[in-house]
Amino acid sequence: MRFFRILFSLVLLALTACNTNNNEEQSLYIISTNDMHASIEAMPRLATLVKEYEALGEVVVVDSGDRVTGNAYVDDDHRPGVPMIELMNEIGYDVVTLGNHEFDKGRDVLNQMVEASDFQWVCANMCDLKGDSKIKPYTTLDVAGIRLGIVGIVDTDFGGRPMGGDSSYVDFSFSDDRTTAYEVCREVAPNHDYTILLSHMGYEGDKRLAEMEPACNWIAGGHSHDVVGEDIGTVHLSQNRKDIRYATIAHLRAKGGEVLSVEFEQVELKDYEEDSGTRAIVDYIKSFDPTLNSVVTHANTTANKDGIANFTVDALMAYPYADGFEPEIAIYHYGGVRLSEIAEGKVKRVDILNNDPFVSTIYIGEMTLAEIRQFILDKYNNGTAERPDKESHYAYFRANVPYEIVLGNEPEAAPDAVDIRFDIEERTYRVALCNYIAENYIDKELVANKLRPIATTVREAMLYLMESYGDKGFTPNNTVLQTEVKE
Repeated sequence: MRFFRILFSLVLLALTACNTNNNEEQSLYIISTNDMHASIEAMPRLATLVKEYEALGEVVVVDSGDRVTGNAYVDDDHRPGVPMIELMNEIGYDVVTLGNHEFDKGRDVLNQMVEASDFQWVCANMCDLKGDSKIKPYTTLDVAGIRLGIVGIVDTDFGGRPMGGDSSYVDFSFSDDRTTAYEVCREVAPNHDYTILLSHMGYEGDKRLAEMEPACNWIAGGHSHDVVGEDIGTVHLSQNRKDIRYATIAHLRAKGGEVLSVEFEQVELKDYEEDSGTRAIVDYIKSFDPTLNSVVTHANTTANKDGIANFTVDALMAYPYADGFEPEIAIYHYGGVRLSEIAEGKVKRVDILNNDPFVSTIYIGEMTLAEIRQFILDKYNNGTAERPDKESHYAYFRANVPYEIVLGNEPEAAPDAVDIRFDIEERTYRVALCNYIAENYIDKELVANKLRPIATTVREAMLYLMESYGDKGFTPNNTVLQTEVKE
């Protein structure tokens, strides 16, 4: 009997303790990032931020996609992307979703990153066609007496799939981003105290979803590289630009499983000191390939993004192609320019590689101006009914000849291009362009008949031209080569 009295007493004490904890106010901090793009130099400051909040209470760290593609130390590693994953493990991430760039190197590399992770991956609208993915639609975390439901979603605005080349997605299928997010959030929310959607749809997609009242409490967004912190109805929207410049912190207070209040704060990471342990890991990662730090020339002035885009098409023009092929026109897509600037001073090999983390290859051949005109018009006008406020797609490529885009008047918010004016004579021109344009934006029959892929990479062409400057250095042309004309 004594044994049972002791056992009863222990059970009673345990129940009392549980009731006491449930009735005490609990505090939880959720730290959100997005579009890190392998910015390993910012990770020591992020580590300090996380540690500061860990000193205040329970912490959950989440990310809304695009953790890779942007830094040769990560992307060119013998295990692509894994150095970034190891840094995230060190910091203590809990849940992440997919961005379009997680697919850049295909299924095997994606799975390698998932396997290396100490955190969970969620994405509700991605289906692995081989059926063995460890990525789930959502997950549940029980932290500080709060039951969190965390859903993931990736954009499908690029022909029913995320942005990127066709080859990245051969092993996957996708359901509509906003429809799926709405349905899964409404399924998850009733069984959780607080529901978060980790979204890689971009601000406009997040905004439209919030207006649908999707039942989630917070859309922690990414993809469009905006700085956002606003409420739409009962849903909070956040986004933190890119490259770990900002982070959003949600402070949840709860009692008895009921969330009493939520306060959001967006902080700038440059204001934080570096964590020494994380810095040591970053330096170790950078030591793997010392050639990346070799100096190729120097920039006489700072090159902005337009200057880098113009240098890229110049490089495609200048490269010594086999058989004496000499391009007259070079075309490159502005979205493929991944650096915002090359600062005045030393230009390192890693800078050139970081500007093209995709390791783009080159197509060469001949096109008429009519064919080039049609390509530009199609690219400019490829907005959809779902996204009537389409981006100005003319800005996504540079040609090494000036041209004017003639815009129509309707619709006024996002007018279509109706013509392209070139200031040179009509004939056939030798062209060089990157594989992304050739494979995704030019008529397949035209590509097959008039263009051919070569093994040379855009990186090789850029390094060739940059090294040719030698001691005289590189002086960028920071002007836009084309202009808009409204009629």
